[in-house]
Amino acid sequence: MDWVLRRLLPALLCGLCLASCKAATPAKKPVVAEKPKSPSAQEQAALEKQKQLDTEFPLHGLVTGLQLKVHKAPDPESIIVGWLRIGSRIRLASEVHKTATCATGFYAIAGGGYACAGEGIEIAATPPDSQVAVVPPARDAGLPYKYYYVKDDSTPEYHRLPSRDEQRAVEAFVARYLELKAKDEKKAQRFMAGELAGEPRKPEYVRRLLARGFFVAGTGVEIRASRRFVRTVRGSYVKQIQLEERKENPFHGVVLDEEHKLPLAWAVRTGQSFVPRVRAEDGVLRMLTDEGSKNIERLSLLPWVKREHVGDQIFHKLDDAHYLKAWYVAVAEAIERPKEIRANEPWVHVNLEQQTLVAYRGDTPVYATLVSSGVSGHNTPVGLFEIRTKYVSATMSDLGPEVSEDLRYSIEDVPWTQYFSGSVALHGAFWHGGFGLQHSHGCVNLAPLDARWLFDHTWPELPEGWHGVTTDGGRKGTKVWITEK
Repeated sequence: MDWVLRRLLPALLCGLCLASCKAATPAKKPVVAEKPKSPSAQEQAALEKQKQLDTEFPLHGLVTGLQLKVHKAPDPESIIVGWLRIGSRIRLASEVHKTATCATGFYAIAGGGYACAGEGIEIAATPPDSQVAVVPPARDAGLPYKYYYVKDDSTPEYHRLPSRDEQRAVEAFVARYLELKAKDEKKAQRFMAGELAGEPRKPEYVRRLLARGFFVAGTGVEIRASRRFVRTVRGSYVKQIQLEERKENPFHGVVLDEEHKLPLAWAVRTGQSFVPRVRAEDGVLRMLTDEGSKNIERLSLLPWVKREHVGDQIFHKLDDAHYLKAWYVAVAEAIERPKEIRANEPWVHVNLEQQTLVAYRGDTPVYATLVSSGVSGHNTPVGLFEIRTKYVSATMSDLGPEVSEDLRYSIEDVPWTQYFSGSVALHGAFWHGGFGLQHSHGCVNLAPLDARWLFDHTWPELPEGWHGVTTDGGRKGTKVWITEK
């Protein structure tokens, strides 16, 4: 009997333990599914917009042509209303309009207008996947692409990724060109044109040779034969080791609201503040450098109070004890809306004396910053203008002294360019940081972040996926008022 109990007792105890544990475990509460949150009014509007886009423009397009024209009508002779850049993604209507010069047909593009598919658009029911596709810049990005400075003279730009043997052949060709150039410029030009007998010709896979001081805009980096190449926005390639990346200047203006109001002032030169002192012997007020104060750094936002005349000089009062000389400070102040501008319109005021820009919506100032206008001899025009054409990036030349010493070079992709008077534009400048001082060859230079903000808040609005847009098709442009003071 004892033997039986010894065999059964562990099992009985285990069973009692399990029962006790089971009884002590609290019952699980039933899981109640959370009710899905209703979309906000903004989210609902976005959903409705997307639904309408999918209905009216069901096809997806990837631009494979270098730059395509968008026409107002499905006719190559109709006016141009915008442009598409290689790598951009767009939406298209399903209806095809074939013409004698466009056998593939014109398609209506979301945003308003028509483009010929045969000029370089890959069309599919779903977004096409391709290496040429370019990711749009983030909403808070000051630059649409990565920008690179060309370090070496006669740097090859390739149509495609070259093999190692092709790279060596090009290096030999460049060396011979530079040798001739050092001795005879005209002979070197003939060599480049392939006019010298017994000399090698420029390889067909080389697009051109870039001069030192040129800038290229890149969309990515690829590797071939253990060499890294920057892929440019035009689909060409430049060896990365011959380039130096340029970052955007971090300076930016101020969004105006209840907390930040006009007038606003910035230091445009680094220097020490002054303190007022009355000379005991004659009671004359003088301004003396505050030797115990730290330097006020350039581009600092200042606690500006007002301007004051001291003798024949103008000082900016910062507080009860500190002042700065006039030429150290730029002040952005509110002005009245010109009668030509309607109460609900966006418009821009540039003060050339102060080198400031204020953006308005009707009578309300909404943004303020510093700019760089034209240097003496290349003065920025004065008057009331209208933005006629705007591009994510555009080719410009004679941009100012820091681009190159002799101003021979151009930049193909100046960011956030908005033309308002011939070739004069508002645009971003990443090659200098002289905002608040004259620096350009007539254009109004802005820090990249400011140029991006302004680009997004002016008319004509750029449709999604487009590279450029113009007012020629009936869109309205933002007024730009430039004054001397």
